[in-house]
Amino acid sequence: MLDFNGVGQQGTTAVGVIPPDSMVIVRLHIIMPAQGSTGSAVELTRSKSSTMEFLATELEVTEGQFRGAKIYHRFNVGGDSTPGQKKSVEIAKRQLCALLEVSRGVSPDDASPQATEARRVNGWADFEGMTFPILVGCRASTSVKKTDPAHYYVNNTLMRVVTQADGEFSTLRQPPYEIISAQPIPEFPVSTAPSAGSATQLWGAPQAQAQTGWGSVPAQPATPPPASAPMPGVQTPSWAQPAPAQQAQPSMDQVPF
Repeated sequence: MLDFNGVGQQGTTAVGVIPPDSMVIVRLHIIMPAQGSTGSAVELTRSKSSTMEFLATELEVTEGQFRGAKIYHRFNVGGDSTPGQKKSVEIAKRQLCALLEVSRGVSPDDASPQATEARRVNGWADFEGMTFPILVGCRASTSVKKTDPAHYYVNNTLMRVVTQADGEFSTLRQPPYEIISAQPIPEFPVSTAPSAGSATQLWGAPQAQAQTGWGSVPAQPATPPPASAPMPGVQTPSWAQPAPAQQAQPSMDQVPF
């Protein structure tokens, strides 16, 4: 006999997308690498397309109206071989240092021996279960919406860790343990290529390209433009710039930041 008495009423796990520029409390869980993808430490995943290694994590919101929401983030920590990869490793190390400081009650400007020791870990596994506040961003996923193939799904991202140096830190330490912005959830139109001179979409979304009816003949200009006329340029959004990198891999015995 199966007894379902006392299990409570059903709820929903679809908490929705967190508005950009919001601040929430998250708990870090390490996503172990798949078989054959383990890097220089058992917790690190080796990239399939480069020499990079990263700590794959799931950041679960622990408080507030978005409790249970999950944000997936990769901390690039080694195997870098290009300037872009080097920069991404530097950013990841600063983020990991910041979450160590928050989790262990250390101020970013504290240079005491106790604070120095708090910024050290014995290995990557020490980050498991750490809780800290973050600033949330939004970006387009790799999948289009089934109900609207002209747009992408929206995923939340970790923009930065909120530390004791931030004015909002004290607010996040008391109920409701969140600061939800009034920013709208951005839309990311699907586009194969941006049209020349078109404006960049909000939040770095792909630019829409004007379509011509099938079989239509494009209108010819009455007077051809002079040869010296400049072609309209297309600005590349900042999020589309290649990510950076470093060369030496971190020591797994002790990881100081």
